[in-house]
Amino acid sequence: MSATKAPYRIGIVGAGNISKLHLEGMQRHPGRVTAVALCDPDAQTLAARAGEYEIGKTFSSVAGMIAQGGVDAAIVCTPTHIRRPVVAPLLEAGIPVLCEKPLAETYAEAREIAEIARATGTRMAVNQNFRRHFAFALAREVLAAGRLGKPLQVAQVVQYLRHDKGWRLERKRYVMAVMSIHWFDGYRFMLDDEADSVYCRSVNSPATEGGEDTAVSVVMQFRKGAIVSLSESFSSYAQIHGCGVDCEAGGLKLEYQKMLEIRASGEKIEHANPYDKAEATYWVLDDLLRAEEENREPEVSVHDNVNSMRILEAAYRSAAENRVVKTEEIS
Repeated sequence: MSATKAPYRIGIVGAGNISKLHLEGMQRHPGRVTAVALCDPDAQTLAARAGEYEIGKTFSSVAGMIAQGGVDAAIVCTPTHIRRPVVAPLLEAGIPVLCEKPLAETYAEAREIAEIARATGTRMAVNQNFRRHFAFALAREVLAAGRLGKPLQVAQVVQYLRHDKGWRLERKRYVMAVMSIHWFDGYRFMLDDEADSVYCRSVNSPATEGGEDTAVSVVMQFRKGAIVSLSESFSSYAQIHGCGVDCEAGGLKLEYQKMLEIRASGEKIEHANPYDKAEATYWVLDDLLRAEEENREPEVSVHDNVNSMRILEAAYRSAAENRVVKTEEIS
């Protein structure tokens, strides 16, 4: 990829609903990126999405897009269980990749993909856009400044009623693979720390279709001392969402559009979050491109993201075996 090329030519593999989020974000930055190629084996879906966003080149195979798409980078929006056979040829062709989350269905598969990126020397990022779509980046800045002291506890409840369609309902792993992976990654990023142990219990409710977990409660011990608890449900009629961080000298209340900083004196400072979901998604792509220009790893590199996948794997193992799982067990 040329460091001076603009706009960068982007190819997208997978023309389903999530591709629209990427395309919306890209449309806001036409001088920086442009979608030139779209790939999907479903001819009807491919034609509809390409027509909607005026994408000139369409392909039914990844090999065809690599050979004739003329792309500088690729976004992979395929179902998780076919990730590796799509990502591998792109990396082997030297094309930087932004991959949808979760990176893979299992930690072992995630490590395989990361090793391909390492072996080929091709940069790859994972779309953990909640680092900025949610107020995690704002919280990271405040915690790093140290004015609230050491973070001690993070508590989050995310309960709502969700009805998915299509391939997600065919997979065994559900709520944590679909959404909790965002929170696991966000905690790591916000705390600038890694989880040491995980305990998880899960239930499967008839309130919604889904895999073996439609609701979970997870407790994580982080290495620097913070305890994190997450209760998340796709099968709740309660519709509750809240996230708080307790620190030695204050606290934080995190939302999507803003974050409230509460100091020990009682002073409250509201921080606005400038990122909506589409802009946060574009940010991850732009960071991958800037990483190419600056010869560095992207913030949410595939190598960083295996640590979020490790928490996910530990949580599923804990749920299956009803015990605390040390993350070092996941290898």
